[in-house]
Amino acid sequence: MTLRSFLTCISLCGIFLTNVQGAGRCLAPVLSFGDSIGRSDDTLADSAYRRQAEELYRKGQYFQAGIAWERVLFGCKDRRQLLAAVLGKTECLKEEGQFDPAVTFLEGWQAFPFPDTGLVRIHSQQILCTYLGGHFESVLSLVDRWPYEHKGAMPDDWLVVLKILSLNELERWNDAGAAYRAFIGARRPSTPVPDLYAHLPRLKSVSKAQMLSTIIPGAGQFYAGRPGEALFSILVQGVGLWIAIVSYEEQYYVSAWLIGAALFGAFHMGGVRRAEVLVKQYNRKKIVAFNEKVKAQLTSLL
Repeated sequence: MTLRSFLTCISLCGIFLTNVQGAGRCLAPVLSFGDSIGRSDDTLADSAYRRQAEELYRKGQYFQAGIAWERVLFGCKDRRQLLAAVLGKTECLKEEGQFDPAVTFLEGWQAFPFPDTGLVRIHSQQILCTYLGGHFESVLSLVDRWPYEHKGAMPDDWLVVLKILSLNELERWNDAGAAYRAFIGARRPSTPVPDLYAHLPRLKSVSKAQMLSTIIPGAGQFYAGRPGEALFSILVQGVGLWIAIVSYEEQYYVSAWLIGAALFGAFHMGGVRRAEVLVKQYNRKKIVAFNEKVKAQLTSLL
């Protein structure tokens, strides 16, 4: 009985497998046809999402446009559509001021097999976002890597301008001046152009401001060009010192220490730190003003 049941099960399984294989052969053309329909639908959907992303971008809805570009990136096989989506998403991040996420996003697409022209555009946008994010050392590194990553392709002029401006931000005046003169000489060899680097901005020393404020109350603020803050610091520290002396002479030792000495010490140390901040602000304004002159000079030659 057991043997008969076993043989019966084998026969039924053989019949079932035969039917399934036949059904699979019959369904193969249908599945292939359906798969082609799916790919066609995906292409249409990608185009629709691209139009939607462009429309949202024009309306200023950058976050929503970025999401639409991400939908194009998801599952898209057309490299042209992918490149447009990468650059579109980057523009949305730039408009939102998210420069560091934009750099990270572009880094993830550098190894993708785009055409050389596409990789050049991605690298250019990466340099721009890095500069806008304030990572000036990284800008120099990315520009210097250009000849090795894009052999035969010259960097755009505005990338050289970003390199010069980054050198200014890092106060590497000699390197910036050399790059500036090379840029001018290559584009206006016969036309005289003012050499802005002959008159560099005069910056102030942070350490000197700290030393002056430590020795003489308010001197660091005077050095930083803030006489009003200097007088206020002198007044408050003088009041604290006066309270400490008078309280000590009157034998109010607790008041001398907790009020007079504490007031003098707090404003004295705060004055030193404030002098440092003021000098950095002063230098920053000078560098920004000089950079604007250089930027205007160089962009007039582009």
